[in-house]
Parts: sequence; C-alpha cells; structure tokens
Amino acid sequence: MKSINFISGLPRSGTTLLSTVLNQNPRFSASISGPAARMVRAIVTEAQAQGGYRIQCPEEKRRRLVKNLLHTYYEDSNPVVFDTNRGWPLMTALIRDVFPESKMICCVRNIPWILDSFEQLLRKNPYSVSSLFSTEESADVYSRSAALLRPDRTIGFALNGLKQGVYGGEHDMILLVNYDDLCLKPKEVMQDIYKFIGEPYYEHDFNNVEASYDEFDKDVNLTGMHKVRKTLNHQVREPIIPPDLWHQTEPLSFWHHEPN
Repeated sequence: MKSINFISGLPRSGTTLLSTVLNQNPRFSASISGPAARMVRAIVTEAQAQGGYRIQCPEEKRRRLVKNLLHTYYEDSNPVVFDTNRGWPLMTALIRDVFPESKMICCVRNIPWILDSFEQLLRKNPYSVSSLFSTEESADVYSRSAALLRPDRTIGFALNGLKQGVYGGEHDMILLVNYDDLCLKPKEVMQDIYKFIGEPYYEHDFNNVEASYDEFDKDVNLTGMHKVRKTLNHQVREPIIPPDLWHQTEPLSFWHHEPN
C-alpha cells in the first residue's frame, strides 16, 4: 500500500501552494482539492441509507470499501500520496482506523486575511459575478463575508471541521501550517512537514513553484483562486476590508487562543 496522507485546512491559506511544492518531490503525488473525501463519506452514508443496507454492508465491509477505494484511486500515483479536501478533519477517527500511520497537514491563516484575500480576488474580477454568492449576498463586503462564514459555506465549513479535528481524539495526526510561515520561511516549514510524516527531506526549489488550475476557478467564476506565483515569498500589503469587520472576525482564528 502507498503511504497516504491528507491536506486540509482553511481556504486561501496555502493548500494549493503546499501541494504544488510537495509535487516537486518525485516520490510524492499531491492533489489540490479532489473527490475522494466525498466518495468515502458516500460509502458511510449510503451503506446506512435504509435499515436493510446496514445488514448487507456491515461496518467491517464499509471499512474495506474505504480502504480499497483509496487504494484504487491512487494506484497509478507515486509512493507517497497527499489527498486534499476540506472535509477530511471531520473524518479523523475513520482515517486513524483505516490508515493508522497517516498524517494530516492543515493550512491556516488569520480569518480577516482570508476574507481580505477573497475581496482582493473579487476586485480583480470586477465584471464577473462569482457563484460563491447569491445576488443578495454579493451586495457588499459585509454580506459576502457573512455568507462565507456560514457553517455550510466556504470558510465556515472548513473552520468548523478544522476545530473538530484539532480538538478531537486524533489531534496528534494533525500538523497546523500557518500560511505566513510557509511564505516567510518555507524551508523550515517544509522540514517540519517532512519530520512529521516521517520522510527524508527533499531540497525544494522555492523560486520555481508557479502553477494554475483554471478548471477549478471556472467552476466558481473567480479567476486566480488557485494560481501559485513563481517565487514563494511573503507579499506585504494593506488590507482592504473595513476595520470593524477585521476586528469582528479576528477572534475566529482559534489556534492563537488554544488553552494550555
């Protein structure tokens, strides 16, 4: 069996960047967001959709189906796999049971900067209406931010799932990677990741990480969502979201306030 690991975390926080860097290693296969997590969830859900299904597909069979699904999905991949999806932290107990050696890298970034990043993208696409928002939600920065933070939407879903994973019983399989750290000190962060997953370090080229995934951007009609610049560096700029919205959402960055 290939060594399988997982990438998750918050949007606009470096998951695409991290996958692109990891793919420089010829032993690694790292995806940006893919359907495997939904497939796994479907096995668990549909096997219990009706009472008789639970008898025909008992728990041990579901476990084998999940394991074989990921085996098959990555049968043509490199020896070390990283599957990306924001839903994986909701399934840490399942992952620990099926793949006990697996690790999960979760990318984080201060919530106000995530909202600000979305607003920057919208400014770059002034003649497009993103499917991320309804007509009413797209009216202004406040309604857009509120929509993104809803529990069933882009940021809120990822944030709640991340909190469940971090504070759950399998928290030791999760490594939080701060977006700013990845940009400011990429080699140090990547060395930490390699140590965490138990792989020998590979010398990455942080000046040649350019990539784009236009097919994903077209789905939400927001160009540039999955574009990675050629050189990995930290860009200093002023935020464009209003100060009151910044202060209101800053406490949501829970990893800064973990109890001792």
